Amino acid sequence: MFRVTIKLVIAGLLLFSTRLMAAEAVDITYGYHPYWTGGWNGVIIKHKELHKKYLPEGSTVRFEAHLTGPPMVNALLADKMQVGTMGDMPSLVATTKRNIADIRLVSTPMFSNGQNCNKIVVPADAPDFASVEEAGEWLTGKPFAVHRGTCANRFVDSIIAKGAFEPSERLSMTIEVITSNLEAGKLEGGAAMWEPHARRVVEAGHAKYVATGAPWGETDADFTLMRQDFIEQHPEAAIGWMKAEIEAMQFIIDHPEETVEILHAELTGYPKATIWSAIYEENPAAIGGDPVTYQAKMVFDDDVITLMNNGYAFLHELKVLKSPDAPENAYNDMPVNKALEEMGLTAPIGEIRGKPRSSRPYAAE
Repeated sequence: MFRVTIKLVIAGLLLFSTRLMAAEAVDITYGYHPYWTGGWNGVIIKHKELHKKYLPEGSTVRFEAHLTGPPMVNALLADKMQVGTMGDMPSLVATTKRNIADIRLVSTPMFSNGQNCNKIVVPADAPDFASVEEAGEWLTGKPFAVHRGTCANRFVDSIIAKGAFEPSERLSMTIEVITSNLEAGKLEGGAAMWEPHARRVVEAGHAKYVATGAPWGETDADFTLMRQDFIEQHPEAAIGWMKAEIEAMQFIIDHPEETVEILHAELTGYPKATIWSAIYEENPAAIGGDPVTYQAKMVFDDDVITLMNNGYAFLHELKVLKSPDAPENAYNDMPVNKALEEMGLTAPIGEIRGKPRSSRPYAAE
């Protein structure tokens, strides 16, 4: 019986290797977002060279780092990029440009209960608040800044509609301008920021957290996208990329300190302590901290579909999209489902539970 089992395992491995060798090699350009915690799986894939384990023999990958999602959307539409990982709002926009190209969401590497994109910060000299309600009272009547068209923008519009606070005006600023205004002490009210930008200004002493999206049920996520023609022409490569992404997410969850070392080599101006805290440190209950800071959902479950539907409706209200409804076949989950099946895994594949600041292995810098 034991010999038969060994033979079956060897036969399976040989079949898998033969299949990869037989599959056509691909030349991929992959876009990723290193200055967004949701895009950190791309950094791990690059530095650990995980793609080499799973793509057909002879394949090559060019890694393109981007500061925001829209340039990646344009590159995907122009077939200058075949795979990309980015925040939820640009991802949804990409799926609606079928007159130019058919772009599909293929996985949800990161999902959280408002712990990554949905962060509200105020200047460091603002009062300390015991709850998000107290913070909302202080924010009411003051200007509030947010980067237009982003996950943070959707979050802010939603909680204002729910009565969280009422700003005197809404300031449209890029994430970089919000950061510089906080550093210069020029922001009178609050701002919505995503990680790790928010953590950087907090750790530097220019701001403090007052809320996450959790108290209002506002979730956040990122997506990986592929061109549909790439999936159809190279299904083995599409599945292989998903396997590399799955392993990258497992690595981030299981190896925090090595993950921080890799990210530190990629991110300019981010101390190791800041990087660690951006995803591994617990968020206090007073700001709506959730015990799980980062979940590797991978698949399109009800939570993800709800977030998508809310996102399409928001982008329609912003007049970015003509329809408030998701386009037909907005996602193609064949590659991720096949990858999970062949790796013997079920989704979600893991999560990061926040750790106390006292356990941070790095001193503040």
